[in-house]
Amino acid sequence: MRIAIDCRSVFPGMGGIGHHTESLVRAMAKADGRHQYTLLFTARRNEGRLVGSDRFQELAFEAGMIDPVWEQVQLPSVLSENEIELYHSPCFALPVVKTTKWRVATVHDVVFRTHPELVAPGLRDYLDRWTEHSLEAADAVITVSEFSKSEIVQAYGTPADRVHVIPNGVDERFRKRYSKHTEWELRQKLGLPGRFVLYVGSLEPKKNISRLLQAFAMVQRGAHAEGLRLVLAGGRGGKEYDVEAEIERAGIGKHVMVIGYLSDAEIPVLMRAAALFVYPSLYEGFGLPPLEAMACGTPVVVSDSSSLPEVVGDAALIVPAEDIGRLAEVMERGLFDKAVRKSLVRKGIGRVLPFTWARAAQRTLDLYETVAEGGA
Repeated sequence: MRIAIDCRSVFPGMGGIGHHTESLVRAMAKADGRHQYTLLFTARRNEGRLVGSDRFQELAFEAGMIDPVWEQVQLPSVLSENEIELYHSPCFALPVVKTTKWRVATVHDVVFRTHPELVAPGLRDYLDRWTEHSLEAADAVITVSEFSKSEIVQAYGTPADRVHVIPNGVDERFRKRYSKHTEWELRQKLGLPGRFVLYVGSLEPKKNISRLLQAFAMVQRGAHAEGLRLVLAGGRGGKEYDVEAEIERAGIGKHVMVIGYLSDAEIPVLMRAAALFVYPSLYEGFGLPPLEAMACGTPVVVSDSSSLPEVVGDAALIVPAEDIGRLAEVMERGLFDKAVRKSLVRKGIGRVLPFTWARAAQRTLDLYETVAEGGA
């Protein structure tokens, strides 16, 4: 087959969907030696080739990651001109005009339909409109968790047998051991404290950061928390959120560091250096950072919302998403109870073992071939 994959989400400063797409494509290049691929990028990506194989053609366009004009007007012609047989959009939207034999869409979550208050209005309307179309037009739909599958089925009435769950993987760089010197270099570069609680993700309302700040303020006042800091790493999210104002409101300005977006090489080192990783999100279709922190051997706390309990199993401490006092208590256990910390590290390392991009790529490839054979 000639397969095209939309990679417009892959660019410097990309978010979770971009990392998903990049990791999946690289793993598929290793898993598949038969098919021909065309990867469609935005011109914002100015790095070298994603895949160094003659079977992978890379094309760049003056288009945004979210660009309905390009998706609906230019994309069908691109697919036709390149004789694409199967088109896969890992970012929700399929074109109305069908110029390929088969189409696959990945819908990571439907927060824009079930919790519209957590998404910026323009993005919410775009995602809702084109997701509804894609769920009807796709020959097969991929999602990343059983939670997201149930949300898709309930919100849009999509038949359950058309939605295939293929979980995300944990990149091998999170499973590596890093030298003390590498950690020291990162600590020096960022000015990291000796002991810190870490959050990695976008800075936006749905991540529940305001409650994390209030809970950390309670922990920081404890007898054992001298010198403890909270480090927030990640770019600004799709909906406006003034994290600096929330930090001041919590009264912990000198105890919190906002360090912004880090490189792929720096994040595992940062996670391994942290005393505790906390991810109290209000809504996740999957929630990859907790697994990545587990792979680094760092104890993890997550909220009980959406897909997170499904993803972490019994390998993390789980707390009600809106209970600030309980979050503070659980963070203290994760920080100061040696037996709990030891158990979390052991369980976490085991939990991440099945979550590999190689497995996700093979299951995606199997689905492509099933679709082409008239199944799915």
